Amino acid sequence: MEPHVLEGTWEEIRAYASRLAGHRVRVTILDPDAAPTAQIEAQFTALAAQWRAETAWTSSVSQMVMHPAYQTIIGMGRDVIPCLLRALEHQPDHWFWALQAITGEDPGRPEERGNVAAMAQSWLQWGQQHGYHW
Repeated sequence: MEPHVLEGTWEEIRAYASRLAGHRVRVTILDPDAAPTAQIEAQFTALAAQWRAETAWTSSVSQMVMHPAYQTIIGMGRDVIPCLLRALEHQPDHWFWALQAITGEDPGRPEERGNVAAMAQSWLQWGQQHGYHW
C-alpha cells in the first residue's frame, strides 16, 4: 500500500479499518481551531485568484458570489474560515456572503452595509471573539 492521508471524523476513518489491517498507520488528532492545512490554503488561494480574475469587471455582488469558484470556497466549510479572515485583513473584498453562509452569522451592523472596510473589521473582530487564528 502506498502512503496516503485519510482525513475525517473517527467514524469515517474506522470505515477503512479492514483495508488498513496489517499496515503501519499514524493517527494525528487535529485541533479544530488550528490554522488551515497547506492543502486548504492552496485550494483557497487558487480559487480566490480565479474568482478575482473572472469577476474583476463584474459590478453585481450577486453575480460575484454566485461564481463557481466562490461557491466552491463556501463548500469548503469551516476549514476555510481562517483563509477568509486573512484575506479580509490583507485586502478587504466581498467575502462576507461566504462567511455568513458558512457560519450562519452576520456580525456587521446595518449602518456598515456597503462599507467593505467596516464590514471586514466586523468579521475580523468576530473571528477573534470566536478563537480563530489566521
